[in-house]
Amino acid sequence: MRRSKRKYEGIKRGRVNIVPLVDVSLSLLIMFVVSLPFVFETGIFVNAPGVAATKGKPSSDVKVNIYLKSDGSILLNDEPVDRKELEKLLPELLRRSADRKVIVSADTSVDYERVIEVLDLSKEKGAAELVILRRKG
Repeated sequence: MRRSKRKYEGIKRGRVNIVPLVDVSLSLLIMFVVSLPFVFETGIFVNAPGVAATKGKPSSDVKVNIYLKSDGSILLNDEPVDRKELEKLLPELLRRSADRKVIVSADTSVDYERVIEVLDLSKEKGAAELVILRRKG
């Protein structure tokens, strides 16, 4: 039984074929460049609840609590307001607040869109910190 050497005639010994390595490397480079903008995308960052350390700065009695009800009404510090009033009152309250924190809570049947709109409005009007509060019940 003699083996045929015709199969191996076209292959030169001692050389490494690097074409697949270059293909994989370029594919990885392209994927890295394409996915790079997603790394720097801005968004809303949420921290887990915990005990906050006091920093010794004076606190103000002015608080900004926004509650979204399922019927479409908005309560600002337990007072009913409409969206236009909220846009006017929010900057005033944030200016008088020491920590400029806005606490947003909503009924369970409220759409996420409405909550995000209020969060965006709060940030636009000067809120330094946004808190989403989940109410039991």
